[in-house]
Amino acid sequence: MNAEPGGSLSRRNVLRIAGAGMGLLAASGVLAACAPQPAASGDDAAGTGSGTGAQGADVKIDQLTLALPSSLSSLDVGRESGVLNYLVAALAQESLLSVSPSGELGPGLASSWKQPDARTYVYTLRRGVVFADGTPFTADDVVASIEAIRDPDNGSALSYAYAGVSSVKATGDLEVTIRLTAPDAMFAWTTTAGGLLVSSRTFLKRNKGKVGTSQTLLLGTGPYRITEFAADDHVLLERNDAWWGEKPAVQKLKLSFVPDAGTRLVAMKSKAVDGALGLASDEARSWESAARVTYTGDRSVVSLAFDTSKAPFDDIHVRRAFAHAADRAGMVKGLLHGKAEVADALPSPDMWGDLMPADQVRSGYDAIPALGFDLDAARAELAKSASKDGFTAELHYPGSGPQLGKAALALAAALKKIGITLDVKEITLEQWVSELGSGKQPLQFLWYFPVTGDPAELADPYLNAAATATNIAHYDNAAVNSALDSAKKSTDPAERGKLLMKAVQEAGPDLPYLPLWWAQSATALSKDIVLLEQGPYALIGPWATRVRKAA
Repeated sequence: MNAEPGGSLSRRNVLRIAGAGMGLLAASGVLAACAPQPAASGDDAAGTGSGTGAQGADVKIDQLTLALPSSLSSLDVGRESGVLNYLVAALAQESLLSVSPSGELGPGLASSWKQPDARTYVYTLRRGVVFADGTPFTADDVVASIEAIRDPDNGSALSYAYAGVSSVKATGDLEVTIRLTAPDAMFAWTTTAGGLLVSSRTFLKRNKGKVGTSQTLLLGTGPYRITEFAADDHVLLERNDAWWGEKPAVQKLKLSFVPDAGTRLVAMKSKAVDGALGLASDEARSWESAARVTYTGDRSVVSLAFDTSKAPFDDIHVRRAFAHAADRAGMVKGLLHGKAEVADALPSPDMWGDLMPADQVRSGYDAIPALGFDLDAARAELAKSASKDGFTAELHYPGSGPQLGKAALALAAALKKIGITLDVKEITLEQWVSELGSGKQPLQFLWYFPVTGDPAELADPYLNAAATATNIAHYDNAAVNSALDSAKKSTDPAERGKLLMKAVQEAGPDLPYLPLWWAQSATALSKDIVLLEQGPYALIGPWATRVRKAA
């Protein structure tokens, strides 16, 4: 999942560090007609299992302890929407729709769903579902969960995803109907884990303002219930035997927060942990002798984000100077050991699904002017700018993303040669998330893990001027806005694909963002443990239910 996993951004304290973080949610037209997304390819370290996960044995696992690369301050994804928050919360809480490891929409708490018209979504809920405290799950709980997100007093980071909703009603004991103010092709994915994790009305009312704390924890219908949360140390979970699905093999799960990479590896070698999630590719290589390491394309993107409304980054020549100073191919080869691909745009080619054939996506990206690594060109661009004598800027990165820090230092070394001083600073993940969208940092990393199979998930929130909560570049291009708005209203996949590609191509030369790479994520597990069905979305939803003893 994330190599921190994390990365996405937001305003109010947040938007996602996605991947399980999610940004604005996207979809390709009518829910019921949504086509399956192709599975991402995966490859393993030598001597480890298959990229899709070795077949495991259905043997009880009394306890599993895994290391996570950062701590959490809240379990509530509405309060802190990092990908690690989703990784934990989605084990205890569920959404109306699920996302398969390869990116396909499927049933969740809703056994079926339909879209009778362009503005209406109707969900039929599963019978016999109960919360972990034994109370029955009803349509009213879904309504209450969405109301809590939309309530401005709660300040939920997910409220933007429901801005176009006109009503949410329980139209039966086991039926929920959501009406939109206008057609929105991206809404279909909003009711997956990235945009909705359901709790009970009673729990939400009783604990308003305290959900996700160490005292209150979370209540959901998922395969696990959270029994303990220490914000600086760990989360403990136990199997919820009242869950409606097939009972997981893992009885108890401990997720330990271990920010230091060396400490994580020592813990693995001493068998203090059974594995780690969200390893950076450069770190993962050192785990290959002690664990089963699997690399999987996760469609994530690492990019620089320039605040185009503030000097010096309101100057296109400054942005071009940065682009020419960034040795992106060198970063992929040297820092990421080839476990990534130089990015031409924010959405990875694998995100286009049925909207556009792969060859057309590649040719579309090839049409975006490429600014390669060239310090002479960088120096010339800076000379054309209003900051021709150079300047000093800051770039912060989360400690859980060491590869971002190394890339930033490499960029700083190159920029120094043309007269720009880039001060690189490591901060905690919590600090980094709080800065996203705050407007305080004119230069930021965008580290995003998609939760849908649609390029609009990245294109619309980060390139559309109307998306004020997520467009951290403050980018405004009339042609781009028009194409994105038209794509949102269209229900024809081919038409949407053309409109979204037009938006991406129009924005490319303006450089509101400088995409660096599309990454792979690494999961390391003890060699007697396997995670079945690995893929780009493998850690979205109840991922621990797919952990097995190796056969």
